[in-house]
Amino acid sequence: MNSALQAEDWQRLSALFDELAELPVAAREARLAALQPPELAARLARMLASLPQGDGDDLTATAGIEGFGDRLADALAEPADAAPAPQAGDRLGAWCLAELLGEGGMGQVWRAERADGLYQGEAAIKLLREDLASSGLAARFARERALLGRLTHPGIARLLDAGEQQGRAFLVLEYVFGRTLSDHVRENALPLAARVKLLLEVARAVEHAHAQLIVHRDLKPSNVMVDDAGQTKLLDFGIAGLLDDSGHQSDHQLTQLAGRRLTPAYAAPEQITGEAVGVASDIYSLGVMLYELASGELPFGRRGLSRTALEHAVLHGQVRRIKRATGAPSAAGAGSNEAGPGRPPDAERAAGDLEAVAAKAMRRNPSERYASVGSFIDDLEHWLAQRPVSVRAEDWRHRARLWARRNAALALSGGLVFAALSLGLAVSLWQRREAQAAARESEQVTGYLAELLGAASPDQNGGRQPTVVELLDRKRQELATRFNDQPEVKDRVFDTLIKTYFALQRFDVAAPLAEQRLAHARRSFGDDDSRAEDAAVTLAGIHTAVAGGQPIIDLLAPLLPRWDRRYGPLSEKSHNLRLQLLVAYGRLGRIADAEREFALAQRSNDAIYANNAFEHARFATYENVLRVYEGRLLDAERSLEAARPFWNPKQPERIRPALVLERNLVFVRWRLARDTAAQATARSDDLIRRWDAMARSGNHASTLMRQLLATYLQQLGEFGPALAQLQQAQADTETAGADDAVTGQLRHIQLLEARVLAAGHADAAAVTAAAEALVKLDGAPLIGDVRRADGLLTLGHVALAPGAGAAGQALARDIDQRLDTLRPLLAQARNQSSRIALFKGRLAGTPMAWLDATRERVAYFDALPEPQGLPEWSARLQQACALRASGQAWAEALERAERARPVHLATLTLAPHPLADIAARLPAGLPPDCDWRF
Repeated sequence: MNSALQAEDWQRLSALFDELAELPVAAREARLAALQPPELAARLARMLASLPQGDGDDLTATAGIEGFGDRLADALAEPADAAPAPQAGDRLGAWCLAELLGEGGMGQVWRAERADGLYQGEAAIKLLREDLASSGLAARFARERALLGRLTHPGIARLLDAGEQQGRAFLVLEYVFGRTLSDHVRENALPLAARVKLLLEVARAVEHAHAQLIVHRDLKPSNVMVDDAGQTKLLDFGIAGLLDDSGHQSDHQLTQLAGRRLTPAYAAPEQITGEAVGVASDIYSLGVMLYELASGELPFGRRGLSRTALEHAVLHGQVRRIKRATGAPSAAGAGSNEAGPGRPPDAERAAGDLEAVAAKAMRRNPSERYASVGSFIDDLEHWLAQRPVSVRAEDWRHRARLWARRNAALALSGGLVFAALSLGLAVSLWQRREAQAAARESEQVTGYLAELLGAASPDQNGGRQPTVVELLDRKRQELATRFNDQPEVKDRVFDTLIKTYFALQRFDVAAPLAEQRLAHARRSFGDDDSRAEDAAVTLAGIHTAVAGGQPIIDLLAPLLPRWDRRYGPLSEKSHNLRLQLLVAYGRLGRIADAEREFALAQRSNDAIYANNAFEHARFATYENVLRVYEGRLLDAERSLEAARPFWNPKQPERIRPALVLERNLVFVRWRLARDTAAQATARSDDLIRRWDAMARSGNHASTLMRQLLATYLQQLGEFGPALAQLQQAQADTETAGADDAVTGQLRHIQLLEARVLAAGHADAAAVTAAAEALVKLDGAPLIGDVRRADGLLTLGHVALAPGAGAAGQALARDIDQRLDTLRPLLAQARNQSSRIALFKGRLAGTPMAWLDATRERVAYFDALPEPQGLPEWSARLQQACALRASGQAWAEALERAERARPVHLATLTLAPHPLADIAARLPAGLPPDCDWRF
């Protein structure tokens, strides 16, 4: 048997076989004679020798020719050590293969079940052919997983994981139950409007991905599933990008191995010819899907044609008018992979405007198509609302130009008649211009983003592939001088950039852009305009994401009454504003205001999610926030426990919010000192593992887990393990490139304090680092009042630690000045304000100043309805020590401290807690603060 075919020759051989098989014998032999290298030509000749020599085109007949199987096996000989074929029950990472769903040129698709016990669920696993997996794709899968993880749109089936096992690369995708788009509309005989609404859902999902700079490249009805509720879900988003990461497909190794990953009936001409692929290619495919849904037929060719014939039709044919499409059922073929959607019962409605929309999307020249999916969406919405579409007149002119080229003489003689008719059309065209202006806005917006995508070529970046953030930063800098005479366009560009930076968790960039957009919208459209309101909500959302307080209230409190009047107090729009205000009020200690918004939000939650038990249960997240701020930890625990039945959803889109519910319960348990150090670490590790399974290591949720675990371990006196957790969090975020200027700044400060606590003192280097961190904190305006106070108090802990010396005292005074500016804003946030009092008392350095500070801190706990675990116990011990140091009666204070001691304290750590022996040591005298570390 011949040696194995080299991977780099496989696709060329396959494509040449398809090409030459359809040629007459003489032309085939001439093509073979010119083919290089000779070895490849010889292999191809052996394959072609098995073809019938007549004029028939039934390629399936070759299978019956004597010796064909042996000759084909000889031509395509595989390595002797090929891996065994996948079988049901095989394990791939956390998944177990359950059922083979299909097989194609790229490999196999399996239904798989989660097998590691973390949660119950199903996924679709795509196993690449072994020869493709061996081409080094696994490393690319790992890089791209984080990129595609941004696609969290409800209309997109998510890529859950990617990797390589035993030499075989695989992709793990969300498993979607339902029927394909074509099957759904055909079997339900849906009318045209219903079909267009379904395509609108698909287009909105594509638009979301384009905003994340991700192009699909293989849009077609079989990649759209419709579930039992009638909701669409787009499959394989970004998989084409994973398998071909350059704009020029022919230059990419996998393209050489497996061929261009496209379906000719739906592929744009530039995909077929191997030219650059971008937003316009997806728009073309959407246009084909629109035409097919409207007519029941493909715009070029017909089902059952060979791939070569379909490609020729797409490149050289003319789109048939919808009224001429027969809609007769046709057999599925290689070009479509579909039985087709069938003709809608009211197909005649598609003639005219809807046909013009499809034609615009399917222009052969990419620059003549819609500049964005948003423009395509606008016209579909106009059609549904029976308003003029932007392209109808443009489509008429385009068709007229094509006709004139074919019929020059008739066009000349008809010119005078056309001129007379034009006068009568003037008024109608003027009305249409209004709709066209709106469409031009949309085109300019994503034309601007299309420039961004085009700038990704290594040729324009010194041979280096720029990152998404680099491309965005470049366009962001240009925005100051762009669209200044087009306020509507500028507002939409602002909105798109802000959402993209937000999805990238670059809040430090998203917030200034959102402020610019808000100022622009108010200046251009007025405070009450919907665009100004939307800008305010967007900016408030960013402040919510970074745990802001007063800015959220300033933005949303004036808006909420207007929305209550406009949409109703129980509407979803008002509900979402109310939830943000509830959290902001609670964070600032404005409990009465938070309770008011909570009561209304609870009513609207009951009304909105009456038939959605999972979403209704998610409200426990917000009840937990309020109860914690109120000091009602047991009520918070009860509300979160009630949501426990929803912790393990099968639907992938619910896993993240379910994890939030579970995580919040863990945090409450730590506040109540219910977990030992080992238990807390195990819970954290388990949650982090599951967060990382959905996103990259170093994601915000996993990092937050480590930070809060470190705080709990420090309260237990486990300073070394706490430091290890923060060091791991820092390493993960740096590796992931997620060390942003907001959350990253506070994490750096917490890590600095952890090093000092673990060492037992602060040296000169620690004080210098704290001073540098203070400067950076000053330069991070997005950090809100409460979190800024937390950061300042943490730095103050370092500055006043033993060994900090005079430099530490000087730094502490600088910190004190900054806290003075914050204290009025935090007057009702008694947790923060009482901690500020402790810092000031310690800085003053006298027993009486410290005693007064401890009294304020204890008064905060006295006002709460329930014990508050380790923080309350340590605060009461500090008061007893302060009383003893100042010569005052301290026994009663010590007794109250002992009553606040967590019941199971002795079992929470292996070694005794550092504060456990205070009662025994206090009669002999102790420092006023007992132990500076607490």
